[in-house]
Amino acid sequence: MRSQILSMGEALVDVLPADGGLWRPVPGGSSYNVALALGRLGAPAAFVGRLSGDEQGRRMTAILDAAGVATGLVSADDRPSPLSLVERGSETGNARYSIHLADTAHAPPELAAGWLEDAAHLHVSSFSAVVGAWGAAVGDALDAARGRVTRSFDVNIRPNLLPGRVAAQELVAARLEQVEIVKASDEDLRWLFPGADPEQIAADWSRRGPISVLTRGADGASAFVRGAAIRGAARPVAVVDTVGAGDAFMAGFVSLALERGILDRLAEQDAGSVGALLAFANAAAALCCMRAGADMATRADVDAFLEHSCSSA
Repeated sequence: MRSQILSMGEALVDVLPADGGLWRPVPGGSSYNVALALGRLGAPAAFVGRLSGDEQGRRMTAILDAAGVATGLVSADDRPSPLSLVERGSETGNARYSIHLADTAHAPPELAAGWLEDAAHLHVSSFSAVVGAWGAAVGDALDAARGRVTRSFDVNIRPNLLPGRVAAQELVAARLEQVEIVKASDEDLRWLFPGADPEQIAADWSRRGPISVLTRGADGASAFVRGAAIRGAARPVAVVDTVGAGDAFMAGFVSLALERGILDRLAEQDAGSVGALLAFANAAAALCCMRAGADMATRADVDAFLEHSCSSA
């Protein structure tokens, strides 16, 4: 039986500011984060990517292994791990990224025939889903998955790695034709479409076919099905930073949908069923925001957070 959620894309070392003016390396990269979050939530997951054999790459592999994430679709690379220097905003905790990829292990994996055999879902995300050799490989992978597994795309804009706003709009539009679920933050859509209402963009995307999910940080999230909105509130938390929060949200959403057997029938679900997915995903994201870096919550963490939220509502 097909069961695995595959997360395909980049793996980076996030270098976070630490006490005393020092820096602290932690595993990162949108697709890597999603795979790790899926594993910690107890979902059957696999990372599809490339990891360096250097100290950080070995650590990243060990962390996936400890979370129960399959790494059989990971290619090894002798080049050093890519780096992402992370700066935190002073007021909101929103992160800014300076990403360094040249001469590193940032390249698509070598996939053998049958790589989709155990898959139930394929997730792709951020710049690795749309630009360069990675973008081409992801496009081919989504085409190969068509009609075989459900597919999702997290827009997750990184402006300094994109070819410009108009070209980025075209790249994102092409990916919308290849997936059943698309997720974007209000910040993503404000960059892509300056002056436009993010909710209207998300609603319009859903009329083109995919379920469209819009995240708005502390203001919660909405899912759009054929233009109609289903809203999910977020609980206020003390934010350390927002690194990995969108990835935690995505993992929570698709993992619970798979668990409940509705991942391939989301458009047919009532507002209560989709709202439950949003609540679970919001909880996973909130817990990530309460920790430094993409430190993903376990299923027990999320269940306890939701139980506490309900009891204090």
